[in-house]
Amino acid sequence: MESAFALQHHPPPRPPPFCHFSFPSSLSRPHSLFLRHRKFPHCLFRCLQAQQQEAAAPATSEGKRKGKVRRNSGSRGKALTNKRTAAGEAAVAVARPRSERKEEVSLESLQQKGDPLGWRDLGKSVVKWISQGMKAMALDFVAAESQGEFEELKQRMGPGLTFVMQAQAYLNAAPMPLGLESVCLKACTHYPTLFDNFQRELLEVLRGMQEKGSVEDWRQTESWKFFKYLAKSAQHKEIARKITQPKRVQGVSGMDLEKAKAIQERIDDFTKKMSELLVVERDAEVEYTQEELNVVPTPDENSESSGPIEFLVTHGQAQQELCDTICNLYAVSSSVGLGAMNLVLFRTDGNHLLPPTNLTPGDMVCVRTCDSRGAVETSCLQGFIHNLGEDGCSISVALESRHGDATFSKLSGKSVRIDRIQGLADALTYERNCEALMLLQKNGLQKKNPSIAIVATLFGDKEDVEWLEQNNLVSWDELNLDKSMIDTKFDDSQQRAIALGLNKKRPVLLIQGPPGTGKSGLLKEIITLAVEQGERVLVTAPTNAAVDNMVEKLSDFGLDIVRVGNPARISSAVASKSLGEIVNSKLAAYRAELERKKSDLRKDLRYCLKDDSLAAGIRQLLKQLGRALQKKEKETIKEVLSTSQVVLATNTGAADPLIRKLPTFDLVVIDEAGQAIEPSCWIPILKGRRCIVAGDQCQLAPLILSRKALEGGLGISLLERAASLHEGLLTTTLRTQYRMNDAIASWASKEMYGGLLESSPVVASHLLVDSPFVKPTWVTLCPLLLLDTRMPYGSLSVGCEEHLDPAGTGSFYNEGEADIVVEHVLSLIYAGVRPAAIVVQSPYVAQVQLLRDRLGELPESGDVQVSTIDSFQGREGDAVIISMVRSNTLGAVGFLGDNRRMNVAITRARKHVAVVCDSSTICHNSFLARLLRHIRYFGRVKHAEPGTFGGSGLGMDPMLPSIG
Repeated sequence: MESAFALQHHPPPRPPPFCHFSFPSSLSRPHSLFLRHRKFPHCLFRCLQAQQQEAAAPATSEGKRKGKVRRNSGSRGKALTNKRTAAGEAAVAVARPRSERKEEVSLESLQQKGDPLGWRDLGKSVVKWISQGMKAMALDFVAAESQGEFEELKQRMGPGLTFVMQAQAYLNAAPMPLGLESVCLKACTHYPTLFDNFQRELLEVLRGMQEKGSVEDWRQTESWKFFKYLAKSAQHKEIARKITQPKRVQGVSGMDLEKAKAIQERIDDFTKKMSELLVVERDAEVEYTQEELNVVPTPDENSESSGPIEFLVTHGQAQQELCDTICNLYAVSSSVGLGAMNLVLFRTDGNHLLPPTNLTPGDMVCVRTCDSRGAVETSCLQGFIHNLGEDGCSISVALESRHGDATFSKLSGKSVRIDRIQGLADALTYERNCEALMLLQKNGLQKKNPSIAIVATLFGDKEDVEWLEQNNLVSWDELNLDKSMIDTKFDDSQQRAIALGLNKKRPVLLIQGPPGTGKSGLLKEIITLAVEQGERVLVTAPTNAAVDNMVEKLSDFGLDIVRVGNPARISSAVASKSLGEIVNSKLAAYRAELERKKSDLRKDLRYCLKDDSLAAGIRQLLKQLGRALQKKEKETIKEVLSTSQVVLATNTGAADPLIRKLPTFDLVVIDEAGQAIEPSCWIPILKGRRCIVAGDQCQLAPLILSRKALEGGLGISLLERAASLHEGLLTTTLRTQYRMNDAIASWASKEMYGGLLESSPVVASHLLVDSPFVKPTWVTLCPLLLLDTRMPYGSLSVGCEEHLDPAGTGSFYNEGEADIVVEHVLSLIYAGVRPAAIVVQSPYVAQVQLLRDRLGELPESGDVQVSTIDSFQGREGDAVIISMVRSNTLGAVGFLGDNRRMNVAITRARKHVAVVCDSSTICHNSFLARLLRHIRYFGRVKHAEPGTFGGSGLGMDPMLPSIG
């Protein structure tokens, strides 16, 4: 029987199915190799190339075009400026001799962006030709759903150039209208026109199927859902944005129109620049991700060990440990989580134990099917590790479920491999950042925008800010608070920050919190007091860890809070505050009752199988119960979010549709803002009336992969940019630190904070020996220690050379330094320091892995924390040991020379810092040389001598290289 999807009338010859090519998400340049490989007409190739070059060139003013090119108004039926309609021009063109007509058309330059072009612009013959091709494409699109190929189609389909390329085979299947070939060649590359016609034809096909009874509701088909997903993407909105007159600049009520226009121009320049840099960075992310996937080892076809078990033994374990890869897994079950994620449970073949890897819950992974020897067979499915089974044989992965795709059936019965990918490109983050910039540009200065005062402050000049204050629209003063409202434990700078943060008429407050100054506790106090004032608060941060940290701090104060985000990325410690857990607990009784009713109906169904009408009625009741549950879930989610006093999410998570639909927040708080790119900060800011941006621009900056994007300014955070605005009017700085011994803090104060950071007397002189059960030794009495791998007379200790990671990661390791670190850790533990109070850091991933392996061999060091410097920001420990790794004759220190990274590393410590390094190499960098000099003056130096590390015999005559 013919499939209901197999509708007739495909124009001969039938075009091939959707091209089996994958495209980069960025559409910023033509893909010449692909075009030539598909043997497209050379004129089409040149046309695409010219349009891409035109799009990349700076925009020229309207109306300045050469020859006979006329401006397209971008709106159907409107008269041109010369009072000749596009339809009239088309009629004249058709009436002319073909040679003249072709010459006239060849000068037309159809825009890649803008409104769809209709018969007035192209003529009826060309529109009919396009519609015919798009009808064939729509039929194939729908047929793929019934034939089980829709998942594969979605991997290849996307907005923009990807869509245009897929359409070419269908357009070329029918002959072009005679004499209008030039118009056809240009129209077939105009994305808005193709997309608009495809929508019309797809709608017609699906409605026809519903009329014939092939589908129950065409709106619920996967074809239509995926089409709507494409239409809602930021990439589509950017390309197909209508070319209309921009909204009249309104500005703040009463502001001079010229001032408002000047602010709008700054916004336009900013959004244009950031959008371009996001595309560049997105390209770099995609390229980096592909390199990561390509680095993952696969078996050599000529390998002697061809059997699955033999390969796993001879190659698999070593490769899996090295690359965070697990092979030979099988999907055994699947469930759908509240966050629209497919939770798929994988188990090893034969219930063997999982190999030792670094995979942990929350890690981003790539799931692909493979053959029995681990060779990849399919494209990547993005997901997160949900949990590792207690039996040691299973692993659960949360895979993104879009449009109801059958993820489990796609993986069921096939051998699967899971790879942890450090830098997996996230298209959703890119799209949400782009969308935030679009909203900022479009609505930033509109009177209905609740965050208009924030926008005017951050893009206005000093005069604009003064005007806002003079007209009583904003206030920059501290709020007069009752002393009883603020806890007396806060110092003067903290109390000032609280008073500023509670001023409802202050649109922007920047809080710079150097290490140990109590920034997190301060934000907790501001949020709590703001809620007491009746305000609803949105709290965000660039990372899930930072958000979860804030959830923990707020959980003990009786606030009604909810954590929104991917369940797989939320810490188990705060899972009870997650939206999913709260909704599940509220619906537990309702679901139990529903399951009881379903169970009864299923029992009844068994006895009614012979009565078709009765069985159909029972099945309909079961469907109604399912729909009732979905409706109840939506109502409960809305209730939980709308009644919560504080909503917490990541910056990009604040663009979640669940949060987007909520009423405007009174206050937006962004923590760790120094680590976030500015476009991501505008996602939450545009949802609030005022904002507090907290962080430290002297600590780690946003991670940028592209050098071009970094040099262009994408790495400049909002915190850093805004701190320099309006002569520091927006910023308040916390001055007193409560974490570090003053010998440690004084270095950070002098090098990073202009000498303004002071130490509280409570911590200024505390040492390891002051901790309970710690013995007094030279180590526990020492706040700063340099363990130099150079011997007293300058030669390098054996085995302390740097090595490049053979795995091809580009990272470095140093076995000699690892041995020294282990010895020092043991000396601290034997002196009575708790292992959990010891932190071992290195800037290099390969060294971190080596240190974990070495310390993992020692039972007494099981609780010692080992991590990269970057991943430990925001945390602290009594004793911090830093392995610098680099040791070479060139004096190359790599990113050790990043002042902010070293500031983070040193300031994690409360009572003791030990730096393990080759002083000869490190001193080639003046910043690091000053650090070693500081340790020499305020701490102790120990050189490499046989048998001395970890014991007595400290060399008291340190010989550091001269520091010029």
